Amino acid sequence: MVTRIPARVAMYAVLVFLLALWAYPIAVAVWKSISVGGWNNYNVVLHHPVFDYWRAIGNSFLLAGVSALVIMVISSLAGYAFSKMRFAGRNLLYGLLLACLAVPVAAVVTPLFFSVNSVGLRDTYIGVIVPLVAFNVLMMLLIMRNHFDTLPDELIEAAQLDGCGTLRIYWAVLLPLSGPALANVGVLSFVYSWNEYLLPNLLIASQDKFPVTQAISLLQDNRMSQEAISQLYAGLILMTIPSIVVYLIAQRFLQAGLTAGAVKS
Repeated sequence: MVTRIPARVAMYAVLVFLLALWAYPIAVAVWKSISVGGWNNYNVVLHHPVFDYWRAIGNSFLLAGVSALVIMVISSLAGYAFSKMRFAGRNLLYGLLLACLAVPVAAVVTPLFFSVNSVGLRDTYIGVIVPLVAFNVLMMLLIMRNHFDTLPDELIEAAQLDGCGTLRIYWAVLLPLSGPALANVGVLSFVYSWNEYLLPNLLIASQDKFPVTQAISLLQDNRMSQEAISQLYAGLILMTIPSIVVYLIAQRFLQAGLTAGAVKS
């Protein structure tokens, strides 16, 4: 018992430090948002003549929601294939895909911009959704493959004896067992897409299509008063609320999904 106390104290000390590290900027932003003008700054932002908060929220939900759904489908199908199917070059192809995780988005913005522009998808929602899916799906593939690795092959063998094909096994046998992992992929994909700034800023030009990360710049000006700065902070706080709500709602599934792949059968 004596040896456990220092370890527990150290654990709580680290957790408190991490909590302070994340909570301090949020607390500063909240304080700044009401330092001049009070809570009325939030009302001003919600009814701003240029910054349409609700339209920006809708745009972000569209981009993040569609991206998350597409990523869930692609990563689950690919994870199933790489985990349970046998084909030539499987491990090599999987390794090459994961190696692409080392490529930062900023390194390919120039060819990405010209590629999207050349096919006429610049300043469209799909022109942003496709790159969002491409840059986020590989990490989710890793999660889904690790999850499918934990499911016993006997399930597939029994399904094959019952006459199930490849897609039927995926849909009727493995997918119902993958709820927490899929929720994990969905929430992470949604939050990553919601917080994305570079891709929308690169590919969207129309203000009525701005997501919140891009639309918040409409609150900025060359000569900002202290009250305007407080309103900017209020907009930043309002920008983060929906993604936090989504995370809190799905927290139980997220915690379960993070353990998927920790133990293999």
